[in-house]
Amino acid sequence: MQPLRIAIPIYPQVDLIDVTVTFDALSRIADYWIERTLELHVVGPTLDPVLTGQNLPIVPTKTFDDYEGITLDALIVPGAYQPLSATKLDPFMSFVRTHGPTAQITASVCTGALILATAGLLDGYRATTHWAAINSLTKISQNVRVVNGFPRWVHDRNRLTTGGISSSLDGTLYLISLLTDEQTAKCAQLILQYDPQPPFQTGDPSVADTETYLRVAYGGTS
Repeated sequence: MQPLRIAIPIYPQVDLIDVTVTFDALSRIADYWIERTLELHVVGPTLDPVLTGQNLPIVPTKTFDDYEGITLDALIVPGAYQPLSATKLDPFMSFVRTHGPTAQITASVCTGALILATAGLLDGYRATTHWAAINSLTKISQNVRVVNGFPRWVHDRNRLTTGGISSSLDGTLYLISLLTDEQTAKCAQLILQYDPQPPFQTGDPSVADTETYLRVAYGGTS
């Protein structure tokens, strides 16, 4: 049987959490699911380190060329503070445009949805992204059906998009249930001890106090 093939393509200034949290959760599949072997890789144009937006490098484990002629079970595109810079990188976008339409599930983390939209991979799909990037997503394509509110993830057929950075874990656990089964996803959640109890109720604009929202959204203090 073919391995379960999952690829996370990265680019300069990619968000560290989008990549590492997603990778960590997905790696747990191998501990609880034996139907297929897991082939999970961070993919870049070369095997040279890629500097993230948090100034910590990530070393790809496969190159884009390694996937020539291969169909993925999941393509997961992470976000960044300025994700549209990635859309100017031909090798990266070629990889996304080649594998996005054929993967069993094509997913994005946070502002990675803007990259998928630029590639035309969200046209006609319901989707979400980081709350501060929703307007940008609608401007890229009027054919993306942006979901009202601030959902942690949106699953529409063979597309899965998540909200802001921390929702990478929510979306990935749900993705595990799609690729394997619910029990495997539940085991992954338990070993990660993911039972969030945030110290403050400011997790999205619908619950944040006014001062906090204005400071984050507009860079001010009031």
